[in-house]
Amino acid sequence: MKRALLLVLVIVGCLATEFDQQIAELEETQFGQTILQTIQMEMQTDDPVVSNLVDIMQHLEQTLEGEQKRDDERIVRFKQNCDIALSQLTEIINTSTVTSLTLKSDLDSLNPQKVQAVASLERKNLEIADLKAELDYQTLKRQKESATYQTILDNLEQALFGVNQVKGYFNKYLDVLVKNRNRFQQPQPSFLQEDFSFQYNDEDVEEDIDSKGISSFAQVAQKVNKLKHHVHLEGYKSMIEILSQLASQAQTSADEPSQCEVLTRKVLSILKQIENYIQSERIREDQAESLRQSSYEDLRTLLSDQLVKANQDKTYMEGLIDSLSNRIQQAKNEKFEVDQKISIKSKEKENRDNDCRLKRQEYETDTASRIKQKRSVAVAVDLISSKLGQLKRKLLAN
Repeated sequence: MKRALLLVLVIVGCLATEFDQQIAELEETQFGQTILQTIQMEMQTDDPVVSNLVDIMQHLEQTLEGEQKRDDERIVRFKQNCDIALSQLTEIINTSTVTSLTLKSDLDSLNPQKVQAVASLERKNLEIADLKAELDYQTLKRQKESATYQTILDNLEQALFGVNQVKGYFNKYLDVLVKNRNRFQQPQPSFLQEDFSFQYNDEDVEEDIDSKGISSFAQVAQKVNKLKHHVHLEGYKSMIEILSQLASQAQTSADEPSQCEVLTRKVLSILKQIENYIQSERIREDQAESLRQSSYEDLRTLLSDQLVKANQDKTYMEGLIDSLSNRIQQAKNEKFEVDQKISIKSKEKENRDNDCRLKRQEYETDTASRIKQKRSVAVAVDLISSKLGQLKRKLLAN
């Protein structure tokens, strides 16, 4: 009997303890307090009906289950949308990243090409400058050579003029000697039939040779001495002075006409050799000038062709540099836009990922809250069903 009583007391104590725990559990949350207030308001009516309280709790439980089902469906769709959006953003970012890397590779390839092209253009400009300088130098050199040739030609003409004048004087004197000799000897062929004869016109000499003959070496020396004032070439001027001195000395050393004739013929032979030498020098200078002119024309043609080719290469290189510059700038602009797109989409993906994460946390929080609310409803139903008396006393006491 005592054991039965003790058991009853233990059961009653456990029930009391369980009741207090259930009440405390409901009072811990705002939702549980609201349930207690609802039960309290129903208990305060004149005719409280337990079934109404049970219906209210069941309706509340159904509402919670409906909200949970709605949120479950929403979170599934939201997760699908998040996965699709994140997948699309990831694909855009990956594609843009590949494009950015490709553009960077293009820039890494184009920039050295441009640097190399600019260096080649600088070398080509130096080459063009060198070709122009060489062409100018050869042109100036040719002008100097032409001037030198003209000077040499003038000198040879002047020397030939002096030699012919001197030959004329000696020929006149030789004619006189031959005429004088023919007076006492049988006629002989005139010396004038030989190559030593020379026709000339001395306009700068004071006396007219045709109107007055030369009868002595002294007169020849006088004529030659006057001629040196009209010759400006130093070498041949010295030669004429020597011939003048020779004629003067011959006057004193050759008293006999035969000796004078022999000496005169020797001088004319020397003058003929000098004349031939001058003529050969002129021919040689003409040939050398022709060769120099031909060489210059060939060289000028070669340099001009090289200059034209170099300018064509320069034009091509400038076009290449412009093309590379445009491609580099275009690649930079495209890469900047792609990098901006990557940055924007990465930020958008980060924001979307945060939104999805927050939404999942919100769903998990709401789900946990509904689980607690459903637990509170179950506790309230248990109190209404099995501990209504205690619950009523508890609530009415408050």
